[in-house]
Amino acid sequence: MKKGNFQNVPGPHLECIPAQYGTTQEIFSRWLQIFIFQGLSIHGIRSCGDYMFSGHTVMLTLLNHCITEYTTSDFYVIHLLSWLCNILGMILILAAHEHYTIDVFIAFYLTSRLFLYYHSLANNAVLHSISDNRLSIWFPMFSYFERNIQCMVPNVLRIPWPLTLIYTNTDEEEAKSSIVEHDNNKYNRHRKHE
Repeated sequence: MKKGNFQNVPGPHLECIPAQYGTTQEIFSRWLQIFIFQGLSIHGIRSCGDYMFSGHTVMLTLLNHCITEYTTSDFYVIHLLSWLCNILGMILILAAHEHYTIDVFIAFYLTSRLFLYYHSLANNAVLHSISDNRLSIWFPMFSYFERNIQCMVPNVLRIPWPLTLIYTNTDEEEAKSSIVEHDNNKYNRHRKHE
């Protein structure tokens, strides 16, 4: 029986420069070169994908979570497509042999956790109280970004143009009133829990 290997390694098409372990000055010089030129191969950096996480996976996952978080549940088809594109994108990143498997996994895990943790904190009414200083100690950037928010901001994003191809005028008015009613009910439910 053949065993599968989940470790994907960069392909032989990459021209790699092996790690240079010399003096502290040489190591610092190499680090500074990679930092200044942002690790780009067009500047002569040949690190062979040793990045610790995949920036492409970070962007895919962040876009996926933004679509899922900031659109209403009515867009379930778009949510499904977003997740499928995220998974397919990660598979294609691995198929291109530019990143290690663990780089893609770490990028997906860290991005999704940070996105969900941030939004969990933002949607927690107790943490927005003025008397709670723990948040400013442990999460100073969160406190800075959310300093003027006193309660949970309701998600009321909708398509900005009327759906005239689907609705007649009377159907459109009914749809608008049901949207407003739905959003008001959702907002009031969140206000009750505060």
